[in-house]
Amino acid sequence: MENDRTLRLHKMFYPKSIAVFGAGASPDKVGHAIMDSIVTGQFKGRIYPIHPRHDEILGIRVYKSIDDLPEIPDLAVIALNQHSTVEVTRALSEKGVAGASVIAGGYAEMGPDGMRLQDKLREAAGDMPLVGPNTLGFLNTWADLNVTFYPRILQRGTVSFISQSGGIGLAFKGRASDEGLGISKWIGVGNRVNLEFETLLQYLDDDPHTDVIGIFTEGSSNPRAFISQIRAMSSRKPIVVYKGGRGEGADHITTSHTGALAGSNRIWEGALAQAGAEIVGSASEMITVCKALALGRTPAGKRMGIFTHTAGPSIVAWDVLQFESGCTLADLESTTFQKIGDVLGPSVPVIYKNPVDGAGGAFLIKPFHDIAEIMLQDPNMDVLLAIFCEHKNWQYPSEALIRLAHQYAKTIVACFIGSTQHIEPYRSHMHEAGIPTYVMPEDAARGVLALLRRVS
Repeated sequence: MENDRTLRLHKMFYPKSIAVFGAGASPDKVGHAIMDSIVTGQFKGRIYPIHPRHDEILGIRVYKSIDDLPEIPDLAVIALNQHSTVEVTRALSEKGVAGASVIAGGYAEMGPDGMRLQDKLREAAGDMPLVGPNTLGFLNTWADLNVTFYPRILQRGTVSFISQSGGIGLAFKGRASDEGLGISKWIGVGNRVNLEFETLLQYLDDDPHTDVIGIFTEGSSNPRAFISQIRAMSSRKPIVVYKGGRGEGADHITTSHTGALAGSNRIWEGALAQAGAEIVGSASEMITVCKALALGRTPAGKRMGIFTHTAGPSIVAWDVLQFESGCTLADLESTTFQKIGDVLGPSVPVIYKNPVDGAGGAFLIKPFHDIAEIMLQDPNMDVLLAIFCEHKNWQYPSEALIRLAHQYAKTIVACFIGSTQHIEPYRSHMHEAGIPTYVMPEDAARGVLALLRRVS
């Protein structure tokens, strides 16, 4: 049974054919937006729009019903009302469709009547896995697949997101794009009619295109199974959790959203931490942490070296890092400071200590490279946080840090303070070299913190 479920999920996330029920010709309809997403995403498989009154949508032939299709599709996307969805789901399950995504709301989030209708949907699905209902859908960049109703092409990467909220999930996607972080899969679980968090985690645990998993949850119908699955895999694949519904009255709000119960935040966070999850408190922090874990190298230890040409950001970064158990400012050797002094020369008035402030002597690429290399050569340092500020006349030392990343096995994280627009050409190359790069020192430090917590 478990092998059958895994096979179905694989065919669902990597389909060769898709049927879209409720595919519409009007751009203001959800069914049309889903078709637009599939076409815009450049899906390479076969697409079967289904609608009783249309002949063609976006240049693709439309079929009247599932019985008219030339094959049984791997994936069905149902963009119909909540009542019609139940009957279509039953027909899909009986025909052996691998899996489906159910867009409509109107189920458990609507109270007792909605719960009864959701029970009917679950029964109609049988063994066929459903993403949803009450969802934006899902996407898989490694299959050029987007069956959400938000058409766009996303950068391919190795971070997968599971979100109980479509809006928060969209925030993840938008922030990831802003931060230059590629996505593997994005799954809007909605009401979780028969695909709970733990089932999707099991699938992603074996997914070769997923290295890090980010989760937004409002609650779970089976918290023990959810926590148990995180515990079973968090040492292999980092799992980052953003828990919504943390305040008083949260149950009232979350139940009317996806039919979930929020539960005690203190109990949730304690259980998640014990299971090895990294806990974050915002969508922005989710992307900050996932970027570090997906791109950065796990350090050998927690001895920090901070290098800057302006002291303030290094102070802010250490404010974040100093409370991590075992994290220390590396006790750099006297010969390290002597070599740094040779690079800076006698005219640069600095105190030689860690954090290393190169002041005006570190504005240019060569001295920045040389000082960073001297620090990486120090046997007492495990991690280098390199900070540089944007300037019209001084180029970012990206190539210098990239060369050092190829030459030394130690962890390097960069903070290039400035506008994202100007940083992007440098940042993409840094990410390819395994150097997570941030704009704000607090974010850079939070990324380093996530990597330090992976030290065994």
